[in-house]
Amino acid sequence: MDSYPPSHRQNGNGMDIRALQDDELMAQARDWRQRALRGEKDARGLAHELECEVRRRFPRNNAPHALPPIQLLGAVPQTPQRRWKPW
Repeated sequence: MDSYPPSHRQNGNGMDIRALQDDELMAQARDWRQRALRGEKDARGLAHELECEVRRRFPRNNAPHALPPIQLLGAVPQTPQRRWKPW
């Protein structure tokens, strides 16, 4: 089931975002984001749509990363402190 409204499948430029190959989608998303950052008037909306499609195709793994084992304070090796030399 498609969760996007029909307006998100094609943008104002007539580009069918869903029909783009993965490499072309990534390149277009980068290009339009750069245009938006340079201040091009209508680039922000298209950059956002392209980036949404990238996130839809390549979802991030939300599984929590394994944490390193916890060491108790008494078990942590302490480095010897250097002595102060008066001269």
